[in-house]
Amino acid sequence: MATGLLLYDNHGSSNARKVRFMLGELGLDARLVEVPIDGERPEWYMRFHPFGTVPCLVDGDVRLVESNTILRYLADREGREDLYPRDPAARARVDQLLDALSLAVRPALWEVELRTYYARGPVDPAELASARGELDAVLRGWETLIEPDGHLAGAFSIADVAAAARLWLLPRLGLDLGGYPRTERMLEVVGARPAFVATL
Repeated sequence: MATGLLLYDNHGSSNARKVRFMLGELGLDARLVEVPIDGERPEWYMRFHPFGTVPCLVDGDVRLVESNTILRYLADREGREDLYPRDPAARARVDQLLDALSLAVRPALWEVELRTYYARGPVDPAELASARGELDAVLRGWETLIEPDGHLAGAFSIADVAAAARLWLLPRLGLDLGGYPRTERMLEVVGARPAFVATL
């Protein structure tokens, strides 16, 4: 079914992966426009997007440039209170997880990714060890915020969409996930969803 949605995308972007995952869960089609993210962004995209990052979702007159905002928008657009609750306490719980993921987990994860998955040359072992130590501390804190059943807030929500898309690289970074059993369980449960598998 045509929805009129347009997604400026890059297959390797975890932020874009969030949105593709969400679209799949909602059964929505979108026309995908690939935006290169290596090096400088194309001039045509910089004229269109104030920061030049991906993704960017266009829905008629609505243009959104932050992935977590896009998740919230799509859930509300489709009336999916199961994915993004209306109850203030339940919604705040989901928002807290999204914020912690972006503001605490992501920066620490990025420092390890730069020195492992995205490394293009020799890596200073001391820098890598330091980055892994910082990520370990953050993930241990993250574990205290999430539920053990495989869904971050106790039921599948947009927080799981964001976390699976962001954290799926963890096993590929040389980390032992045994120290983070709740995160490991989430990756097993949410990572098996067909809509997520289709994003990889």
